[in-house]
Amino acid sequence: MKKIYKILIWAAVLVLIISAFFYLPIDLWLNRELLWSNYLFPIIVNIVVYIIRTIFLGIINSTMKGKVSKFLFSVVINLIWVGFVLWLIFSLDENYGLAITSFLIVAISLTFRNRINNIVSGAMIILAEGFDVGDLIETNGVQGIVEDISLNYTQIRQFNGILTLLPNQLVFNSKITKFTYKTLLDKNENLSEEDRGFFEKYGDKLTRLISKGNKITRYIKTIEVRPNIDPDKLHHLLDVVFDKYEPLLGFRPIYYVNFTTFSGCSVTIQLICENPKLIVLHVNEFLKDLLYKLYSEEVFENWDGDFPVDLMIDKKQRGDF
Repeated sequence: MKKIYKILIWAAVLVLIISAFFYLPIDLWLNRELLWSNYLFPIIVNIVVYIIRTIFLGIINSTMKGKVSKFLFSVVINLIWVGFVLWLIFSLDENYGLAITSFLIVAISLTFRNRINNIVSGAMIILAEGFDVGDLIETNGVQGIVEDISLNYTQIRQFNGILTLLPNQLVFNSKITKFTYKTLLDKNENLSEEDRGFFEKYGDKLTRLISKGNKITRYIKTIEVRPNIDPDKLHHLLDVVFDKYEPLLGFRPIYYVNFTTFSGCSVTIQLICENPKLIVLHVNEFLKDLLYKLYSEEVFENWDGDFPVDLMIDKKQRGDF
């Protein structure tokens, strides 16, 4: 139910209670002043506090960007509301207030055990700062950009646009792969000549981004290459695709061959970008272009239409090296 509907329903209940108190002949059965001071006034105050709480939480969720500040404000507002609820319980019956409160604590802890675990796990995720909103991560078999971390759920927008809500308890206790981070590889590491050229070209740019506190996303994808493609000639094919996506991503993709066997080889490709949304936007098209470039003869066999000009594909492509 939307928050506006909750506010309208409780506002209508509040109007009915006040109208009944002033217009119904309550004096025939009960003492009007006693009823007001001991029962109706605490109930009305709690309804008003609940409406204000709902409005404030909506404002906080829509305006505040920081995870920690949003979490702290939400906790403070909810604790204040719980205090008013306890005041209502004790005002209704002081003798049984403590017993009722103890019973409610036990009942809530058993009934909402998973919800409490989610809240605690959400607090740990936020305070640990393992990942932030806007990061590209993979957890529990779900891969996408983190859109929100609430007290109950972590919302992840997958590559196909589907929004997945994962319970915080499940996220906190699972393996998380981060593609977005602030660290920068040491230029003195053992890198191939192709990787060295990449860092010589983009090293200063990466360093400036890191020094400003910005993040870099490295999306890693491993693909299998069939044996009809010579691993030593892979760069002739991949460079054409990399040239196409370098201006789109801001960084040139890089690759390295993991191993070579009689059945082919395994190639790991890194898509590097400052904004992970660009990777989500272009990754499927990038992988499709790789398929077209690597296996153009198979894909375009008996093809009567035009070949992709931006990939420079033709039927004699593999003889053009």
